[in-house]
Amino acid sequence: MRAKRAKAYKKVMQFYQQNFGFREPYQILVSPDFVLEGVAKNIDVAKALEEAVGGKVRLLITFCGICDVRKDGPHRGEAIKQTKAFEKRRCQHKTPIAASDCISEIMGESNKHNYCIAAQDDALRLKMRQIAGVPIMHVSHSVVVLEHIPKRAKELLKEKEQATRELSELEQKMLKTVKTEAREAKAAAIPQRQRKKMRAKGPNPLSVKKSKKANANAAKQTPKAGAKRSLETQDGSAAPTAKKEKTA
Repeated sequence: MRAKRAKAYKKVMQFYQQNFGFREPYQILVSPDFVLEGVAKNIDVAKALEEAVGGKVRLLITFCGICDVRKDGPHRGEAIKQTKAFEKRRCQHKTPIAASDCISEIMGESNKHNYCIAAQDDALRLKMRQIAGVPIMHVSHSVVVLEHIPKRAKELLKEKEQATRELSELEQKMLKTVKTEAREAKAAAIPQRQRKKMRAKGPNPLSVKKSKKANANAAKQTPKAGAKRSLETQDGSAAPTAKKEKTA
């Protein structure tokens, strides 16, 4: 398989994984006409389907499908050999009906079992495209082709996104209303305090520098320590007596 095609198929399967819950191993309901076409084109059906979905697979075939494969045809023997490796999907038909009708009944209207479909019948594939979330494969020019995401699946996804967006907007409005009510109730419970009038204050004395001139005048007015002592002796205060030296 080419790298470009493999990358495109990987994106398709990621879409089904993220939006419809598909997981490995992928369950693939195989129609007998798909097996016969694959054998006619020398395709290993199991390997080709595994490459198409980019992961492990569980190949399923119904009782009605097995009966169709065993009918006389040019590639009957090889088709029976390949389908022996498939798991048998139980159906409600005791008398076999057309394999396409059997698969359609199993799929229902919602594909609740997350089945992929491998079929050549155009009518069956058209019906499966009307069900959202059904990966469809068929053989074209000796290659197994995984179809693009159907329009119905994209529409359903848009509807889900729109519903989610509307719900989130409603929740945001409700949350905003609850917050407003709580804020108003809190404001009503607390008594409003009267604000004091702000008076103009003077500058911070610690932050105001004194001028150099004022510092010089203050230094002149302050007497020195020696001068202060002389003034005290003149006033009649007792001068300190010197200690007598001790004689040897």
